[in-house]
Amino acid sequence: MRKFTLVNGNGARYSLMDIEHWLYEPDGLGLKYKSKYSQVGTNYIRTRTISDPDDISGTMMFTGSHQYDNYKEFMAFIQIEPIKLLYEPNGTEYEAEVDIMEVEKSEIDADTSILQCDIKIKRMSRWRRVIIQRNDPTVAQGKIYTYAYPYTYGKDIVHNVTIESDTSFESPCKITIIGNAVNPVWRHYANGDLISSGRVNTSLTDGQRLVIDDTTIPYTIKKLDASNNLIADLYEDSDFTTKRFFFLQRGSNRISIGHDGVDDLELAVEARLEYESI
Repeated sequence: MRKFTLVNGNGARYSLMDIEHWLYEPDGLGLKYKSKYSQVGTNYIRTRTISDPDDISGTMMFTGSHQYDNYKEFMAFIQIEPIKLLYEPNGTEYEAEVDIMEVEKSEIDADTSILQCDIKIKRMSRWRRVIIQRNDPTVAQGKIYTYAYPYTYGKDIVHNVTIESDTSFESPCKITIIGNAVNPVWRHYANGDLISSGRVNTSLTDGQRLVIDDTTIPYTIKKLDASNNLIADLYEDSDFTTKRFFFLQRGSNRISIGHDGVDDLELAVEARLEYESI
């Protein structure tokens, strides 16, 4: 059975499948494009295509003996932005940034004792599947997310992590390097070919981490302590002759790290594989 959950700006989750508050007859989850065409003789050539998904709609059903309290709780929850919609159609969880556009309110139905509220939700991003791959269990120490993502430990050789992508869209990622490092270097291999690399002139002591992040705008390169507190913004110290920020391609993506020192480093890669429809 498919599942729906909202996540607010505090990282709290709100089930849309609970017996006292659930989403009825969700619609608008598919794919739609908006295209422009030019006529050449009797034929047409498509000149531009952008995705234009319908708004997600449905009805929130508040049941039980505290329908208005449940409605009030829901409205307070969605006021804490940004909001994400989690959608699990087949056992795999996907997420998208959304905007709650409209929540209607009526009276409790006298026959069913249900408060029915039509809802409209604007999808603000592609659907994405979040994968965290780590090459060492201790990389988890001090790494904080707003809510728990599933992760796996890789079977790669030291200083390497591999992410398998099944989407045709180039997908952003976040690279975390931990350990005693001198001038760390990171490289992206897609299906065996070196695609791009990055480098920054800095040193990391034990427990510090270098985070290269293109999952948000603007892209960032930061040095953090073991509790994820900012030590320094290293964007200006990075090697501008390299691409530095990686977007994963369809197939096998290997992230490899190195440095001018001798210590082994820990590595985590958070991939956000993107899809138009799932």
